[in-house]
Amino acid sequence: MRERVLALICLRHGVPAVQGRGVDSLPRDVTGALTETLVRTVDVAELRRAFAVVTDTLLRETTLVDRELAARLCGPLKELAS
Repeated sequence: MRERVLALICLRHGVPAVQGRGVDSLPRDVTGALTETLVRTVDVAELRRAFAVVTDTLLRETTLVDRELAARLCGPLKELAS
């Protein structure tokens, strides 16, 4: 999911979205915020934490592009991530 969210962010910024090629071209404030989406360990609590953060990131990105879609997705995605 993290890779797909990164691809969406790349598309919005007009940089290559395939295989993470444009990630290095993203503004630092964008990439810095994505640090929390990384998984630090493979225990269940950490995987849930990272999934919740990437879910929030997806919702923020969706809101920037399509507020109505983000509003429809918010409930189901929040439930999935909880």
